[in-house]
Amino acid sequence: MLFNSFIFIFGFLPLALLVTYALGHYRQGAAKVALTILSLGFYAWWRPVHLPLLLGSIVFNYLVGDRIQRAHAAGRAGAVRAWLTLGLIVDIAMLGWFKYASFVFGTLDSSFGTSFDLPHIALPLAISFFTFQKIAYLIDSARGEARRMTFLDFALFAAFFPQLIAGPIVHYKEVVPQIGRPMFGRLIWRNIAVGLVIFAIGLFKKTVIADTLASYVPPLFADAAGHGSIVAGWLAAITYTLQLYFDFSGYSDMAIGLGRMFGVKLPLNFHSPLRAANIIDYWRRWHMTLQRFIVAYIFQPLSVPLNRLAAQRGLTGWGLFGVAVAIPSFVTFVAIGIWHGAGWTFIAFGVMHAVYICTNEAWRERRKQRRRALRKQGIKLADPAGLELAGYHLITLLAVVVGNVMFRADSVGEAVSIWAAMAGVGGLDLAGQVPGLGPELLATIVIAAGIVAIAPNTQQIMRRYDPAYNWREWADVAKSRLDWTWRPNAAGIVLAGLTLLIAVVFIQRGGAIFLYFNF
Repeated sequence: MLFNSFIFIFGFLPLALLVTYALGHYRQGAAKVALTILSLGFYAWWRPVHLPLLLGSIVFNYLVGDRIQRAHAAGRAGAVRAWLTLGLIVDIAMLGWFKYASFVFGTLDSSFGTSFDLPHIALPLAISFFTFQKIAYLIDSARGEARRMTFLDFALFAAFFPQLIAGPIVHYKEVVPQIGRPMFGRLIWRNIAVGLVIFAIGLFKKTVIADTLASYVPPLFADAAGHGSIVAGWLAAITYTLQLYFDFSGYSDMAIGLGRMFGVKLPLNFHSPLRAANIIDYWRRWHMTLQRFIVAYIFQPLSVPLNRLAAQRGLTGWGLFGVAVAIPSFVTFVAIGIWHGAGWTFIAFGVMHAVYICTNEAWRERRKQRRRALRKQGIKLADPAGLELAGYHLITLLAVVVGNVMFRADSVGEAVSIWAAMAGVGGLDLAGQVPGLGPELLATIVIAAGIVAIAPNTQQIMRRYDPAYNWREWADVAKSRLDWTWRPNAAGIVLAGLTLLIAVVFIQRGGAIFLYFNF
């Protein structure tokens, strides 16, 4: 079931709200049971055959997490490690089998002439998201950051439908205390209103902007890959970048809005990343909870021992940088690429961003060294501003757009062909020869780019109402040139209603799945 579908908006969502709050008025436990069952039904609507996998994951991780928490409370470090290892092996093995087995064994067959006879493996919806959530829970339990709870609370935490399909990847501390409050399950109209406005904005981004651009991307990519012109190459790359941006931004808004309607503030997962002036900051604001997970559970565990190794070997300068920063950064972003999918394009995408990150880190290190040298001479180097900052921003945008070609391409070869077109290898044919190029596409690109550049994002529009779990940490980041906040007055209500109405009308063209549903 898609958030951007009539059955969800006019069927499932009203039913879920009505049942949850009707039962919650009398008994909180009944509301939790109902919301958990409804969330599982939401998941099963897409492909019922995979519901047992989700249920098995919930039961297994609850039992293992409980054992870890008991062992941690008793001070039995060995038992904590043993249970954590078991949980991680099972979770990673499940993810690896369903998501990567076909790719791995197919690669072995083509490389070594083997013939592994694997059955067709259908990728379960959201397996990457709900598996990472469980892994985070087990690690948090081992660190003493997750407390014991009832199975019902854990099941609701794990299956809560606003975040189940494509994130955010939530931690225990972000959700469980909220569903444990006495007021959970009680109707608070403020939450309904704020959540509905956030949802409407996200739905507008998805159906009006992202889905409009989506209809142009396949022919543009096909033309650019087939020795297209420089116009075709850049138009394909820019159109897809904006489609991906508004598709994921729209989903992230809808998830936060839906969570708020049920009284749960979910963490930010998207915060104007295309306004970033460097690729490091871009990744801090794009798929924020995935980046947080990877940094906490891959980068830092790698970086700490490598720093010790560098210290033991007496490494300094660029040698220290290479061991302590470049190696863990490279591994981290290759992992991010692989998380997105089993294929050489995703691996190459991860490698590209690893190179971007390492280059950015090296530039920062060089700038620090220069600052120190100038400081000794009594000269203070100013922070980047004006044209210099604009240049950094432009470089970041170009890096993202070029990288997204690999992310979207069906093969590495196709991506290389499109890059060749972008470099002018296919010539400078008239723009009129580009398929689909016309007033609608150009107008959508201009409007989308304008929103990215100067408009407040959804959380900034709703900042009066503390829209997300960690909003206050990001309130001063990526400030927009236009400063406007929503108010529940006549104008605000009419504007929100029109936004929702237009977004719903555009669903009639056919609701496309969210791009991140594929991961």
